[in-house]
Amino acid sequence: MRCVAFALCLLACQRSQEPARKPAGSADVADPWKAVDASVAPKKSRRERAEAALGRVNDIQPKLAKLRGLAFDHPVPTAYQTTDDFRAFLRKELAKELPPEKSAKVSAAWLHIGLLAKPVDLAKAYEQTMTSQAAAYYDPGAKKFFVVMVPESELMLDTMSAHELTHGLQDQRFDLQAFMSPKPPLDDDGAFARQFVVEGDATFAMLLYAASEGAKSDIMKGVLAKIIHGQVEQFASMDLAAYDKMMKDQAASMPDMDADLKQSMAAIGELPPAVVGPLLASYMKGAAAVLVAYDHGGWPAVDALYKNPPESSEQVLHPNTKLFPTRDHPHKIALAKLPGEELTTNTMGEILWSVYFNLWVPDQGGVQAADGWGGDRYTVVKRPDGALVAFLATTWDTPDDAKQFETAYRASLAKRFPSGGRKTAVRNAGKHVFILDGDDDAKLLDRLIRDTKIQ
Repeated sequence: MRCVAFALCLLACQRSQEPARKPAGSADVADPWKAVDASVAPKKSRRERAEAALGRVNDIQPKLAKLRGLAFDHPVPTAYQTTDDFRAFLRKELAKELPPEKSAKVSAAWLHIGLLAKPVDLAKAYEQTMTSQAAAYYDPGAKKFFVVMVPESELMLDTMSAHELTHGLQDQRFDLQAFMSPKPPLDDDGAFARQFVVEGDATFAMLLYAASEGAKSDIMKGVLAKIIHGQVEQFASMDLAAYDKMMKDQAASMPDMDADLKQSMAAIGELPPAVVGPLLASYMKGAAAVLVAYDHGGWPAVDALYKNPPESSEQVLHPNTKLFPTRDHPHKIALAKLPGEELTTNTMGEILWSVYFNLWVPDQGGVQAADGWGGDRYTVVKRPDGALVAFLATTWDTPDDAKQFETAYRASLAKRFPSGGRKTAVRNAGKHVFILDGDDDAKLLDRLIRDTKIQ
């Protein structure tokens, strides 16, 4: 869903678990997440709450523009959408991006290389993820944002609106469709990097809006930015298991919460990590990357990310060293042709390698095993006999990084195939590691390595 920007229930529902941090010497600042309105009487219907929230958008928009440092060209159209209508919209969009035949091929390929632990229809997994997690969304095609989930809290609704209005502002200034779907098309890792910018920017602006509403003071903007720093750093440090636990704990602690939101918050752990992990990371780790850009040059530095986008998930996962002050550009890899019918070819990047290792060998530390990533490319083919074979070429910053990756990958094979039975060949060549998954033909691997170009 590269061209549709969402406000997740994770963010829309998030309230601090402890009082907001106060910088030394600062005056008392209201915790914006504790400013949730306590009285909703008489209780309004879902549609009434949605329409009331959308009626407040005209007041939110100029405040957000001031906080974000960009002016709107025109008001962003809004609408309420039922869950059923939202699901229909998702299916239509997914049919364009992942039609059934492509979904089947990519799903089989991901299962073969270990990005999935069990058979999954990726199109259905993406639909389930977005249906359960999206509280609101902005559609660049319609130039409009839609509220789907409707919590009873006005602050939560207005926070969701601030997130989606930021997407509308991005679209007016930077053309989201062109940014997320350029020609030639991006590989998966390049798309993840741009999604970090889009969602990280909207999350940062949303948190700043919520904090300013809680404090009710423009004078406190500097203090609020420091508070937000602490919040973003806290969430960016979480892995998927920690997100899952936080959502379940939070849902259990709020018995009066909207039923849809409660169900959604409890569903994260049931979704495929390769689908939901990068999505969640684009919000909170994306906000951390945007904060680093902001620290280097304010909003103009954030705006520059749309004109000169990051190229890899590695850059946005390590913005202090891989994005700023200078970029660590990924190596380009041209794979040798693997005989057979190609199911898919793509780049995993640091983010999907982290998902892979956390899925199979969390004791090896997925983040550590994927550290030092320099580039990768993989292809999965189906042979005439129906067997699947994959060829993966990876390059790393140092031979030590390559060795760490190789060790963790070999350990993952023991977990994936405890009884053996999968033919695999792994070759370490200094800073490069090559993998033949589904075959152990040394001569074939020799040829593939010889004919693969790494720049």
